[in-house]
Amino acid sequence: MMPRSIVCLLASFWLLAAPATAQKKIALTFNDLPARGPFGYWTHREISNIILRTLNRHEIQAAGFVVQEKIDDAPMTYVVLDDWASRGHLLGNETYSRVDYNELGYDDLLEHMRDGQKDIRRLGRQYKFNYRYLRFPQLHQGNTERKRNKIRKFFEGSTYQIAHVSVKTSDHRFIRAYLEYGQNAGVLERVKAFFLGHVSENLDYAESQSQKVFGRNIHHILLLRCNIATASFLNDVILLLKERGYEFISLPDALADTAYRTEEEYVGPLGLSFIDRVASDRGIPFDGRQGDLREGDVERWLDSGSGQR
Repeated sequence: MMPRSIVCLLASFWLLAAPATAQKKIALTFNDLPARGPFGYWTHREISNIILRTLNRHEIQAAGFVVQEKIDDAPMTYVVLDDWASRGHLLGNETYSRVDYNELGYDDLLEHMRDGQKDIRRLGRQYKFNYRYLRFPQLHQGNTERKRNKIRKFFEGSTYQIAHVSVKTSDHRFIRAYLEYGQNAGVLERVKAFFLGHVSENLDYAESQSQKVFGRNIHHILLLRCNIATASFLNDVILLLKERGYEFISLPDALADTAYRTEEEYVGPLGLSFIDRVASDRGIPFDGRQGDLREGDVERWLDSGSGQR
């Protein structure tokens, strides 16, 4: 079911995004490097370069999480990783093939982590950055206590860190609508409005939950993906974040917030943000599906008449 607040958000979120009284901070992170399809007539590098040009224009250092299997399947896409690293962005590990820890064992996950760091380790040495950040695919950190405890012990004895997420999005759900209506300026504007409303709604939720769980607005970490819709709308996302009073920081600076050292013991099937993992521990209500759009939600919204084709 679509969020009941989405219609109001689409019409008014720019007006509601009043400047903050205190500076808020956020890191931008992008999963699925070198890029996520479908691609239309764009290449991996063209999509990536739209993102990189936008980040450069706003002087933002971001983090990209690499799916090594994509490069092994299409070796020419390695250049995308070099583009990111040479421009000062951090690269991290999304496992070799975006494996779901809920569906495999601990030893299998470690194998995928080792295989997933092949190219980022080489680039980390070349460009002098720390590549030892793991982004759990689907944000699944273990659906049994045994699996969660084993991976937790690994991180306690490793130089790897978990690349947490505090603001979830389903930006990849907009790719097909973007490709279908990219030549229709009127419909595309409405797709963009839905996209920005989706981001804004999830920022509202994360900020509210942060206050409930930590008593303050922590340094946020926004989950996006490297795809053509996000690339095309990224400048608008950045302007939205600036409108809301955010300063852009690096992933390591965001993770330096003491909130991310909070112990939490969530075990279960959901891919929760870090804030909601802690909320679960403390008995604070949370929406485990916040940030999730289903396949076809954007198209159904357009077909319903909200998009006014």
